[in-house]
Amino acid sequence: MDGVAVLRISGVVRREDALMLLQSIGQSPASVRGSFILDFQGVEHVDYHVFVLFEEWFSSSPGVVMSGLSDYLLDIFAFVQRRNAIPIYPDWRKALNYLVVQRARLGEPLIAGMTAGS
Repeated sequence: MDGVAVLRISGVVRREDALMLLQSIGQSPASVRGSFILDFQGVEHVDYHVFVLFEEWFSSSPGVVMSGLSDYLLDIFAFVQRRNAIPIYPDWRKALNYLVVQRARLGEPLIAGMTAGS
């Protein structure tokens, strides 16, 4: 995947759920291609181990951002966060705007297959 995907997450997120999500994105942190917005708008609770996994996986992937975290989820994330490695936005639209600007700076198309003049 070379474009931007919004992955909407809902309910209660456990470590096993996060592992499945990570496997669907890539086999390893180095294999993550494209940009992803992890939207937590519909999430009630996250096992803190999930945020530890995300920080380990995405600290070297500038194309991954999180959005829609409630104050409760932000508190959990702040408890485990070590490096400020993952940008967080209040909603997915603001996260998308950030990624569009970042990709434009790098000269990457927003949509896979899109080139200048298409």
